Amino acid sequence: MPPRQTDQEQADFVRALQAVADQGPLPQAELDSLSMLEGDDLQRFRATFEGLPSDARARLVRGLRGAAEQRLRLDYGAINWLALEDSEARVRLAGVQAMLEERSPKLLRKLLELVGSDPSTDVREAAAEDLARFTLLAELDDLDADSIAALRTRLQEVVADDAEAPRVRNAALASLGYFSDVVIAEQLAAAFSDPTLRPGAVRGMGRSADPRWTDRLMPVLGSEDPDLREEAARALGEIEDDRAVTPLAELVDDPVAGVRLAVIQALGQIGGEDAREALLYLAEAPDDDIREAAEAALDELEAAEGDPLDL
Repeated sequence: MPPRQTDQEQADFVRALQAVADQGPLPQAELDSLSMLEGDDLQRFRATFEGLPSDARARLVRGLRGAAEQRLRLDYGAINWLALEDSEARVRLAGVQAMLEERSPKLLRKLLELVGSDPSTDVREAAAEDLARFTLLAELDDLDADSIAALRTRLQEVVADDAEAPRVRNAALASLGYFSDVVIAEQLAAAFSDPTLRPGAVRGMGRSADPRWTDRLMPVLGSEDPDLREEAARALGEIEDDRAVTPLAELVDDPVAGVRLAVIQALGQIGGEDAREALLYLAEAPDDDIREAAEAALDELEAAEGDPLDL
């Protein structure tokens, strides 16, 4: 929509700036007017945005992300970039989380900078997690060689940094999982033996989609740590090895809802008659979230089995 060309567009933009300044609701016309800002309009928005308290800036970025998810034609990239450069960690974090659709080299460079040097652990972790989509692009040969080298090197540096927070190291290790070469496979195997890095190794193994990890992951479903059980279930779902259906089905009554939801997702991804039976059982659960998730997984399973192109 740049720039605001008509009188109506300018009026909507002025009202949007006022609503932002007042921290009030943004009707659809005003939301539309903040899409694809540039030039003078972006500078006017910046002046208003920077006058807000940090929590209001972060809340606005998150709200615009939600609006963009509802209407895909909306593009708040310019605003998200303001957030990435913000002085407050909570705003930078919102900016990283709002950049889900961008794949630009500029964003890759920024995320590599943030994961390596941002003072906030939350921001470094979010950047490490977000870099996973770039490692996937690299694995799909959709990233240039220099970018791949920089991405791989930075993530490995983060994993190897004993002074870094474990959750950041785990996020970086999980992002490396999309690389399918022997070096990364060996790194995942070594990290799996380290209790500090095991969650990231499990996630990375799932992202590799390599069934050779199935035998190593299935025992993790019996871990006393519910977070590890959940990670293992998600990883086995990504690998889609039908050998995992039976141990996954044994967790249908896990006391932790997050584990049961991960099991549901995994069973829906793997499919087959045994998975269907487990999902039918979960579709009768008294918990609304569990029941609805199981019903959705069954619907997806039916759709996949009825798709003649799904081989």
